[in-house]
Amino acid sequence: MADKIDKFLSDYYSGVIEMQIRLRIRELETPTSFDENIGGGKAENKRNIQTENDIIIQESDYILQSFIRDRWFMSNFLKVLTSEERAMLELRYDRRRKRNWLQLASILSKSESQCYRDMQRIKQIYRTSVFASRAVDK
Repeated sequence: MADKIDKFLSDYYSGVIEMQIRLRIRELETPTSFDENIGGGKAENKRNIQTENDIIIQESDYILQSFIRDRWFMSNFLKVLTSEERAMLELRYDRRRKRNWLQLASILSKSESQCYRDMQRIKQIYRTSVFASRAVDK
């Protein structure tokens, strides 16, 4: 049975988190209200620089910042792992090219049970690391 860590790893390696970030930025850029000030005056001393306004909106949006934080957690966690462990995670959790344990074992030149044990060890490292404090709480 898959757990939250499996879903989080699958979302990261399949590009779902990146897609959510891009989608949320597009949602924030879409205007939600229309100016109903027909024929009225305009404030003269008001600064309106769209780039600054967009940055302020993006930095204050909780949903966007949580997606960015999830991506940051996973990228920093991957720095802790060896290249072989990162390759195993990428082979296993990319939904676009998902592989079963037998395929994974043949690619990595290991037995299926060894691949499974290594994956359980990686998940245990993630659970006990400081990176798991937020990312698994989805």
